[in-house]
Amino acid sequence: MNRSEDLQKAKDKFHAMQDWADAHPQYKDKTWDFNFDDTKHKDGSYYHFTRCPLEKFARGNGYLEVLPVCCEIDYLSTEASHGVLHRDYTLATGGHICDYWIVPDKIANPQ
Repeated sequence: MNRSEDLQKAKDKFHAMQDWADAHPQYKDKTWDFNFDDTKHKDGSYYHFTRCPLEKFARGNGYLEVLPVCCEIDYLSTEASHGVLHRDYTLATGGHICDYWIVPDKIANPQ
């Protein structure tokens, strides 16, 4: 994540996921709805979603105690990519969105 081209590859990957979902409306309720905002932060990448198939499955089948562990994986996978995930909300904890602000781990004071 510390090289601009790697950060761009990550952004492109998430945009491709949203493009796929947009092209396959029959799966709308079975996938994430990415909402991107390149103006929210100067550094890194920001997006959020209001629909999560993991959250829907956990709520519908009584697995709410496991759901936060699923969300914790986001932090671990971002860290493995040399990034830092900043998050204020998750659907798992009753938030209205799951937000992701991912910045390279070499940026000391991200904006």
